[in-house]
Amino acid sequence: MYCHHEYMTTLKEQRLQIRVDPHRKQLLERAADATHQNLSAFVLGAASQHAEEVLAERTVVDLPPQAAKAFSEALAQPARVNERLAAALGRPRRFRWVD
Repeated sequence: MYCHHEYMTTLKEQRLQIRVDPHRKQLLERAADATHQNLSAFVLGAASQHAEEVLAERTVVDLPPQAAKAFSEALAQPARVNERLAAALGRPRRFRWVD
């Protein structure tokens, strides 16, 4: 039997209850089975990952006024390409992006 160790070592003191339509519950159960997790572990993992992504997009950087001014000025200046960067940009790529 497969046990997902990340959730086995955590003491769970809080409860989360949600209501879901039968189709969506079946979808979640199938996905949980496919990843060898129970439904709770699957839903908690997916929800936690999405929560981290949402919060990462909304991170606020609080700077003192002097640092904020320096940061703003640096963003306003055009980038300078030094010799090493220019040489690197001129070399053929060893890989290609796949989008």
